[in-house]
Amino acid sequence: MTIEIALVFLITAGGLYLFASQKLPIDVTAMTILTTVMAIPQLFHSQWLMERGVDLKSSFPSISESLSGFSSTATVTVLCMFILSGGIQRSGMVNLLAKKLIPLIGNSETRQIIVVGVMIGLVSGFINNTAAVAMAIPLMLNLARNSDFKASRVLIPLSFFGMMGGTLTLVGTSTNILTSSILADAPSFGRPLMMFEFTHIGTLVLLSGLVYFLFIGRWLLPKEDANPVVNEEEQEFVTELTVNHDSKLVGKTLEDANFEAISGVEVKRLIRGGKTWTDKATETEIKPDDVIIVCTFAHQIMDLIKEDGVDVLSEFNDSGKARTDTQVVQVLLRNRLLFDGRKASKVDLWRRFNAHLIGLGTNEVTSTRLADQELHVGEVVLLDISKTALKRLQRSYDVVLLDQFEDEFSSRRMITAGGIVAAVIFLAVLTPMPIVLTAIAGVIAMAVTGCIPYQEMYEDVSWSVIFLLAGVIPLGIAMTKSGAADWAGSLIAQYAGAWHPIFILMALYAMTTVLTEIVSNNASAVILVPVAISLSQQLALEPLALVMAIMFAASTSFLSPIGYQTNTMIYGTGAMKFTDFARVGAPLNLMLMVVTSCAIYWTI
Repeated sequence: MTIEIALVFLITAGGLYLFASQKLPIDVTAMTILTTVMAIPQLFHSQWLMERGVDLKSSFPSISESLSGFSSTATVTVLCMFILSGGIQRSGMVNLLAKKLIPLIGNSETRQIIVVGVMIGLVSGFINNTAAVAMAIPLMLNLARNSDFKASRVLIPLSFFGMMGGTLTLVGTSTNILTSSILADAPSFGRPLMMFEFTHIGTLVLLSGLVYFLFIGRWLLPKEDANPVVNEEEQEFVTELTVNHDSKLVGKTLEDANFEAISGVEVKRLIRGGKTWTDKATETEIKPDDVIIVCTFAHQIMDLIKEDGVDVLSEFNDSGKARTDTQVVQVLLRNRLLFDGRKASKVDLWRRFNAHLIGLGTNEVTSTRLADQELHVGEVVLLDISKTALKRLQRSYDVVLLDQFEDEFSSRRMITAGGIVAAVIFLAVLTPMPIVLTAIAGVIAMAVTGCIPYQEMYEDVSWSVIFLLAGVIPLGIAMTKSGAADWAGSLIAQYAGAWHPIFILMALYAMTTVLTEIVSNNASAVILVPVAISLSQQLALEPLALVMAIMFAASTSFLSPIGYQTNTMIYGTGAMKFTDFARVGAPLNLMLMVVTSCAIYWTI
């Protein structure tokens, strides 16, 4: 081992310690690594060391090479994919897809596993899997709130399927894009990975995950949540709905129609003429003109306004319906003479503001109908108001405007955003254009078409991942230039040279899985991919096969909430314990180690 190699391993060890201990944020650790590998040849290179065989400038990246991580195709592509994923999220496409699929789930855990696995798995293959899981978390929490599922039992499969789905295509995870960039720079391979080059293996991984959760994993999931998952940030409102004559609810019970789960509401009361059902509101057969009192959030009320089967009542009057061309606003009542102790039906908001009352911010409904509910100063209510009348409301001293809810989801935006992402992918597949070029063009198209407002373009970018990529890429360059990768490859070759290739693949897979839990998926790829390339040359094996084992292992390490972002996100809800990941994920990792290694050996 030379001094140069020892220095590279010392920097790697220091980086691993900082990543594992989390004494610094991961992006700060990555920048520390970048600064170190860039500074060493500038500060310590000397003629005296050259005469003794130590050439730091040849063994470490130059200034331009060290900063190449910021302009790397991997970094730029991942940045663009975050923005494109944000455009898809803002369009409401995934939200709409999930709402269409929720009725298929009901209270069946088998259907829940299949629907979540297929939906999140496929979506994660075509937009960044971290973004896909982030979009689905609120929907899964809503499903758990309105069904018999515990939040942890839907969130853990959600994260794991997102990770497995990310292995379907080149753009599914940042690890895939980073690995492709490293392979393109390697003389023994010399090209980037194609969009669907490993989709057959990713499909097998996703199907294996489905089988695992259907027959094994479901029995290992937590029986109870570690902590109740409660949304404390968003105000809940009580509102009234009326059932249309041609509604699909007519002739069914709300329970049979899975109304609460689909609509994201909690049914409080069912009213028909002079008769009221409270305890059995969801078990009573629905008839036209029935009134349903529900508790939900403002965004769900906006969705209900657009529904065909029910109408949101304005002023809680059976003849008044909330309109789809108006805006929903949240206001605080402050005029004591106008509001205090007066019934909701007696406050003429239309005369004062050209607005209609559609929701009350209270869970304590004391009257049969909301029209008879007394209002009080300090209460928060929802109003349905035209945009032209909004300025008049803002100037009023009777109320305080707290928030405005705009319906950002539109069919036009869904079609446009979906078409842009599809064009990005298929142009990269069907033409000589590289994915980085089509991704940049896609970002421009998103901005020009209004799918993402200019001022919000970068809000969906996970900047810690971008700086992590830019910071660790120079470490990979140092691993190659110093000979550290060759040295590590030869060391492994001494012990594994006589092994069957499948066992070599399994060993690399296991090593990557453990390292990913200590550092991160991208850092482990940067460290181990150069070693795998060197090992393939020494053992005369296909380099792509060894690199694939590392790439898949880095993207599917399920053992803790630390190794992968989707696990970190669901862990942040507080619904599961740290050890729940290892209990559910360890058997799956062992199974995928065998399945993936065999698939790589037989198909590459």
